[in-house]
Amino acid sequence: MGYGKLVSEGGESSSTRHLQSEEEAATATSAKPRRTKLKPIIILAAVLIVASAVSAGVVVSLRNKSASGNGADGVHRKPSRAISRTCSKTRFPALCVDSLVQFPGALTASDKDLVHITVNMTLQRLGKALYDVTDISNLVMDTSSRSAYDDCLELLADSVDLLARSLTSVSPVSGGGARGTSEDVRTWLSAALTNQDTCTDGFDEVGGSKVKDTMSAKVKDLSELVSNCLAIYSAAGGDDDFSGIPIGNRRLLSSSAAEEEFPGWFSKRDRMLLESPVSSIQADIIVSQDGNGTVKTIAEAIKKAPEYSTRRIIIYVRAGKYEEDNLKVGRKKTNLMFIGDGKGKTVISGGKSIYDNVTTFHTASFGIYSYSLPSFLLLSVLLLFTATMCSFCTF
Repeated sequence: MGYGKLVSEGGESSSTRHLQSEEEAATATSAKPRRTKLKPIIILAAVLIVASAVSAGVVVSLRNKSASGNGADGVHRKPSRAISRTCSKTRFPALCVDSLVQFPGALTASDKDLVHITVNMTLQRLGKALYDVTDISNLVMDTSSRSAYDDCLELLADSVDLLARSLTSVSPVSGGGARGTSEDVRTWLSAALTNQDTCTDGFDEVGGSKVKDTMSAKVKDLSELVSNCLAIYSAAGGDDDFSGIPIGNRRLLSSSAAEEEFPGWFSKRDRMLLESPVSSIQADIIVSQDGNGTVKTIAEAIKKAPEYSTRRIIIYVRAGKYEEDNLKVGRKKTNLMFIGDGKGKTVISGGKSIYDNVTTFHTASFGIYSYSLPSFLLLSVLLLFTATMCSFCTF
């Protein structure tokens, strides 16, 4: 990578047929590209469900083999003492018990194993919900409903990724993925819970609709399941502060780290970058409106940045006002650092609002959807939100 000095498929389901309007024929052509676009998400959900199921088999093999048929015959089963103890620590104990007694290996699992099994079970439920939600992507929706639907789809995919990371970290058998700390897992589970609430809030903004009712049925109990998952994991670590209620963006730092100028999770290189003069830092991507950089827009720079980078990718945004609506740094774009020429010189401005028939989720001037800290840094840049109270107003 070059461096530059900063100074320089499928048929329709019965529910789909029931909800489609008379405009179905007119929109059939436009629906096909959307289904094609969603194929990677469908594949991701299917792969994660299979992987999670295989992981469940690990716990089953550690226990009584007879437990592998738990719930398969549809017979209501009495929870074990371990399940009762574990679920008593959650906000939704009845749902916790009902979901665990039917899960392979849960009835004979110890309290410790139930932590992993709960994450595993919740991941499977989220993966199935993501798969089911894509089934209504070709419905005829108004602009607001489509925005809320797209929010939920994106948030569900992000939650699946967060639960998959958590499962890798709490699994008793080491896997191929990187294992996070206990604080990481709490952060990921809290973020997944927030995602479900944001999805629900989006449809509340839209108001009553058949699409909303259909979505509600497909994501039923997901928030409660993730809440239980967070409570069980936190209680297992001796933290009683959670009790099923997430503490948003909580990051536990040692007292010595809290007293430092930078958070304890900042790497030595990141600290050096933040303390260095702008002119001495080498950039991977340069954004310049006059065409003298790598790209002309910030959106292009984000797209050009590599996915899942293991090193810090520096994007230098030269002086100017960049009016780019709804910029997003997705969960795959890790370790990005944006540097400007100063808060009064490099300005990023966005003007989207709910009056543009989008949900609040899509009104951010600059959205960061990556939960791997330290993953995103912004230095010497001014962010502005310039939306008016109505999309047709002039001042």
